[in-house]
Amino acid sequence: MEEQKKVIALGFFDGIHLGHQALLRRTVERSREHGMTPAVFTFDRSPREVVTGQHIPLLTTPEDRRRIVQTLFPPIGEVIVAPFDREMMTMPWDVFVEKLQSRLSAGWLVAGHNFRFGHKNVGNAALLQEKAADLGMGCDIIPAVKLDGIPVSSTHIRALLEAGEEREAERFLGHRLLRRWMDGPSG
Repeated sequence: MEEQKKVIALGFFDGIHLGHQALLRRTVERSREHGMTPAVFTFDRSPREVVTGQHIPLLTTPEDRRRIVQTLFPPIGEVIVAPFDREMMTMPWDVFVEKLQSRLSAGWLVAGHNFRFGHKNVGNAALLQEKAADLGMGCDIIPAVKLDGIPVSSTHIRALLEAGEEREAERFLGHRLLRRWMDGPSG
């Protein structure tokens, strides 16, 4: 018996901020429209940290991300946490998309406008849409989400926290901070 197709949200999702939430809302919508299972695909560590070798302080651990996703978006029961290792780092972008379909039963993909993937970040939103169409999958690209004209990003939220602006960070997150963030970001 073939596994049910999934609508998979793609990204690192550090913090599950307002921009991530737009992706997750679309994932749930598409899953309902097409009778597919909503899911999230993320990594166990920051790809940038692996590629650059520099420590990247994070807002959330993989388990934090799973808990926040499942609390804010209960229809999403599956959060796939893949290891970002040498194999993943050197995987060609098109092979990555093919594996989403063959190994994870992706039938529809949802990503942000600035989603980059594959060896040397060659893959981008336009290539993702093109490859998904070639494979018979749907694909939505979510535009930038802004708050007061400022693009919502994990980097901006980390900067707010470093400046001691917890309430402003929570506005960009769209939810309350986890206590652990105040004890110091971890990866």
